[in-house]
Amino acid sequence: MADDRTAARHAVHDALGQRGFMRMAPVSRSPFYAGVLERHAAAIPIAIEVTDFDFVKYPRIRIDPGYVMPDRMLPHLQGVDRSICYYAKGSVVLDRYDPGGTVLQCLDQAEAVLRDAIDGRSDADFADEFNAYWGTTFVYVDLPVNYSGPARICAVRLGRRERDVLIVTTGRTWFGGLDRYTGRRGDLGQPVLVVIVDQPLTFSADDTWPPTTLPALNTWLKSIAPDLDGCLETVLRTKSGHTAAVLVRAPNGLFCYQIDVPRHLRRPEFLQNRRQRLLHIMARQRTLTPVDRFAGVHVDEAYLFGRNLGGMKNLAGKKILLIGCGTIGGFLAQQLAQCGAGAGRGSLTLVDPDVLKSGNLGRHVLGVPFLGENKAEACAAFLKEQLPPLAIEGHGGDVLALALPWARYDLVIDATGEEALSLALNERAVRARPEQLPNLFVWLVGNGAVAQCLLTGDPDRACLKCLKPSLAGPPQFPALRPGVVTETVANVSCGDADYIPFPVSRSVAAAALACDLVLDWANGDPGDRFRSLTLDTKRGLAVPPGSPAPIDTCPACGPTA
Repeated sequence: MADDRTAARHAVHDALGQRGFMRMAPVSRSPFYAGVLERHAAAIPIAIEVTDFDFVKYPRIRIDPGYVMPDRMLPHLQGVDRSICYYAKGSVVLDRYDPGGTVLQCLDQAEAVLRDAIDGRSDADFADEFNAYWGTTFVYVDLPVNYSGPARICAVRLGRRERDVLIVTTGRTWFGGLDRYTGRRGDLGQPVLVVIVDQPLTFSADDTWPPTTLPALNTWLKSIAPDLDGCLETVLRTKSGHTAAVLVRAPNGLFCYQIDVPRHLRRPEFLQNRRQRLLHIMARQRTLTPVDRFAGVHVDEAYLFGRNLGGMKNLAGKKILLIGCGTIGGFLAQQLAQCGAGAGRGSLTLVDPDVLKSGNLGRHVLGVPFLGENKAEACAAFLKEQLPPLAIEGHGGDVLALALPWARYDLVIDATGEEALSLALNERAVRARPEQLPNLFVWLVGNGAVAQCLLTGDPDRACLKCLKPSLAGPPQFPALRPGVVTETVANVSCGDADYIPFPVSRSVAAAALACDLVLDWANGDPGDRFRSLTLDTKRGLAVPPGSPAPIDTCPACGPTA
């Protein structure tokens, strides 16, 4: 590795030397070179620093601090050191095996970006980069989709943090409830007006940016977003208190600006008697009123549970019963929650009779803090801490004995992997026809060699028992190679069941297989109702997916059942 790094350093040195770059005294341990871009035109002095010869991090290219730039804003220049953003992070994979050619590629790209910026050809990029120019302070936004109108900016404490965060809400927010760790409730907040604009927010290259005072803000608003001019005045005029804020929902992001009434104007004379003209009075003060700017970050349910699904529907609004919160069910509960189960008017109900033991920790979603607790109740508590908006509840006990509202569920999932219980649940479902709920069964075959799941509920499709009509007979779709025997390990504790060893990766894979089928079901097209994933090709067979038909010899759903 040392020889490779030395060779890369020499290649970079030679390549930059051919462009007239000179090595300078390093500001760090990384190679640091000075030269010029636009060699045949403006000859802009720059420095390039190669900090990573794997080129995971792009070489840093910045303009010399002594160079006088055009008297206008330029896109793609970052920070006070005027670093050139020539590639968006992660947009290009650089060739680590050609370090010399790679640094020249970066120089050429930086030169092209800078040339377009100076000539004004990339001024439209200000809108794409507006979030970077607006501010580095963030405010979380928990608002309904396309909401506009009055809201509040509240300070709340998240989890174990020692400081508050800001949240914009109409008052109904999962952020603003009782703080689990401090025991206090979020404040009532300050008024904010939420406004939707159709055009991206941007600014002119000739603007003094960013606006730090009220007059500068008003000037920018009148030129670029006239619909926003006067919004602060509306908040001050119609609300109480000494702050006013506007949250802009634009195509290129969420942007908030706020002002505080100066202390010498926080008197009844101004806050009450002359409130209608308060903003006008503030604009004429000798000491200009500062403006606070915040970049908005979505935390609403639609965003949290829909962002990663593309065009797919999430599980919001679905009422799901998950039976078994063990090695498969625990991970499946987490995946369902992250897909929106329990959001909206939906719910996620977890049931398991067992407690978490030390032997479970190697392949369970829960850890040491939950030892000795019921798995279902602990999983519910864990997920509620991670994703507070969700309606998740856990019940300890035998699912067949609990008084559960079966008719209210949209989907029942059995992740116990216990054949006897699964067959009992299958029998219950078959006997409920034609009002049978969709039931999804997920299990591992052998020592985690194959993960399988089956969605039932359609009388024209196989039930769980159809896959193995005879208890002592072979399965309809064999998953293990001939001669493979499932290894079991006896527990030393009296009363504990034997267990089947397999790594946690198999549990996660089985949970993921089931989660995909749940999402397909929620989107109206389950596709293959029987799915199989071979995880150990030495022991397991490849079983093609499909939607098998019921068989006449099935003792559960056959003609003689």
